[in-house]
Amino acid sequence: MTGPELQALFAEQVEIALEEVARASGFSTAEIVELVELGLFEPVGVAPGEWRFTAQHVVIARRAGRLRADFDLNLSGVMLALTYLARIEELEHELHALRCQLLG
Repeated sequence: MTGPELQALFAEQVEIALEEVARASGFSTAEIVELVELGLFEPVGVAPGEWRFTAQHVVIARRAGRLRADFDLNLSGVMLALTYLARIEELEHELHALRCQLLG
């Protein structure tokens, strides 16, 4: 395994509590619960007190927090912006792959 692969594997194995995600992102725990209900995260566990998040969830939460702060968005606006940003990234990857096929 390469360094990035090991980092990705480690990031998925780390378990982070709800409070830690809230503290890292600038959201309240209630807002994190709402973001889970909106479908931004799928933590492991049944109830909020039992939820465990991955490091990737923290990265997403921090990005969401920056969007909220920078553009003064409500949680629905944050979700919409994240959806569009993810789609843009997906399309950029597809475009890059197509360019590689044309040049190679």
